[in-house]
Amino acid sequence: MKKYLFLVLLISGCLMLPPLPNMPAEKLNSWQINGRIAIITKNDSWTAKFNWQQQTTNYQLRFSNPMGQGAILLDGSSSGVMMRTADNKVFNAADPDTLIADVLKLHIPVTNLHFWIRGIPTPKTSPQWYSLDKIGRLQTLRQDTWEITYGRYINIKNINLPKKIFLNGDEFRVKIIVDRWNITSPPV
Repeated sequence: MKKYLFLVLLISGCLMLPPLPNMPAEKLNSWQINGRIAIITKNDSWTAKFNWQQQTTNYQLRFSNPMGQGAILLDGSSSGVMMRTADNKVFNAADPDTLIADVLKLHIPVTNLHFWIRGIPTPKTSPQWYSLDKIGRLQTLRQDTWEITYGRYINIKNINLPKKIFLNGDEFRVKIIVDRWNITSPPV
């Protein structure tokens, strides 16, 4: 019995992921991003331009289709989030994940994107696995039923930030291309 217990402990210890290296993007809490997003489901696809402004816990995400019509605005903070649609309908929820799921019927991990967009795992749950490139940036990440692949990075103020991100989930895939990063305050 002791041999089996020792073997189980030995194997489980070998399967533990090594700690992630220090990532300066973890301390980044204010930014503005302009980019494009594509969502592909089994039955449909959806593309939009986006603008994301983040100031600590307050954020504003604006999505518009490539022709500038059909805008959706998410305006949120730690106390909740509001969505305004192109036809001026307003929806509220405690968090963006619930709001997007209820209104758009898409289960997009917006809360986790706050971390993944910076090239870091969310601290709320441990990654199932990850791989790093030769200079220590996330290359792939499996977390909360999503597989995230980082295609390219750009260095802004000595911080490596993702330029191309692919998310694969159970129901759909998401492709994010960041056209421009603007760090609005230095990392704390």
